[in-house]
Amino acid sequence: MAMRRVLFLAYLFPPIANSGTRRSLAFVNHLPDCGWHPLVLGWDPEPHVGLEPEMLAELRPGTRIERVPLLSRLRAQRWAGWLPRAVSRRLVEALAWRLRVRSTVPDEAAGWLKPAVERAVELHRREGFDAIYASGWPWTAFLIAREVSRRTGKPYVLDYRDQWTPSGDMAWEQATPEQLRDNPALERLAAKDAAAIVTVTRALVDSVGRDCGRDDLHLITNGFEPSDFAGEAPPPGDGLLRIAYTGVWRPGYGLHDLYAAVALLGSQGHPELARLRVLAAGFAPGPAAEAGVSEWVSELGRVPHGEAVTLMKQADLLYLPVPTGYYAIASLPGKLFEYLACGRPILAIVPAASEVAQVLDDTGGGVRVEPGDVAGLALTLLAWLRGEAQVAPPHGIDRYSRAATAQRLARVLDAAVDGRRLEATP
Repeated sequence: MAMRRVLFLAYLFPPIANSGTRRSLAFVNHLPDCGWHPLVLGWDPEPHVGLEPEMLAELRPGTRIERVPLLSRLRAQRWAGWLPRAVSRRLVEALAWRLRVRSTVPDEAAGWLKPAVERAVELHRREGFDAIYASGWPWTAFLIAREVSRRTGKPYVLDYRDQWTPSGDMAWEQATPEQLRDNPALERLAAKDAAAIVTVTRALVDSVGRDCGRDDLHLITNGFEPSDFAGEAPPPGDGLLRIAYTGVWRPGYGLHDLYAAVALLGSQGHPELARLRVLAAGFAPGPAAEAGVSEWVSELGRVPHGEAVTLMKQADLLYLPVPTGYYAIASLPGKLFEYLACGRPILAIVPAASEVAQVLDDTGGGVRVEPGDVAGLALTLLAWLRGEAQVAPPHGIDRYSRAATAQRLARVLDAAVDGRRLEATP
């Protein structure tokens, strides 16, 4: 069978440093083994955006990437083009920012819609493709997919990494009055004509399906790359208990409970605490000092993915929190699957009814403490420090490999092109 081609709309794509980047990177790397050749249409990032150039080395050789800037930048460059270069560069940045903040529906990437649609239609005319895939956030990508589908006649698949409609209880969720007014209708419009919709958790299957008026959504979780975790990197064997965390810190999500539990043990004078070392990567240092636990905690800032994997593999415990509010139940952080791939015990600060707890109940490999139970977490830490706790390694995690998740996406794309109804997630 000839290789099919998919236009892969991924606003966040290497080398952009973002948790949403890895899902798209993994799909692009593995889809060719499933009969699909991806043509990536990504954002040409602004100068201030954080980049991780090392990620480009992880791309499958021969991957084609077309990068498209926001309309605000294109216009600013055109308007400032007649000025001297030094003045022009500064003016472009100022103009691009001012133009960008004037267009925020459905989101801050709204200025990507027109140039991305034009580039996609041109690519279809010159090279052709069989299907369109769009990864959101940003939700602008979903509107691009619909418009490109309308112009080319090709089916499109939407992949929800998060929930478009704000849950209303997340500290980092921000929506303008215009977004709250217009986005529900835009979401239903994008979903109505989609050949298929994919989400990353069962809770999103339910909530997105309800918001969009569809009952045929497909679950494709995040996953892990087995090659990243090949080989042993055991703890140094110096008698210390190392707890590793790799991830962001933002309101309602971070190491708050862990730092509070360590501070509690310190105030109680437990001598075992001398064996504890917490290694945290992925956010700017500072919270440990504010919590008074710098004696036991090293905050490493942002590190390349390879260094983060080494931290995981050398840990005695891997710390896994979930956000407060709706996502405490509904989220399945990508690092959960990487933690499982390490085979190291997971210390999960998650509710019993959460999707994380359900995965750990199924695979094993973790111990759970309720969020906010600082005293219970302190006792759990003390048990590990005294050598009184252990967890059997996880099992049955092959279904979460990136190759397996790409196979599931390929089946969704095949069904979309063939006009078949694929059995939805129950």
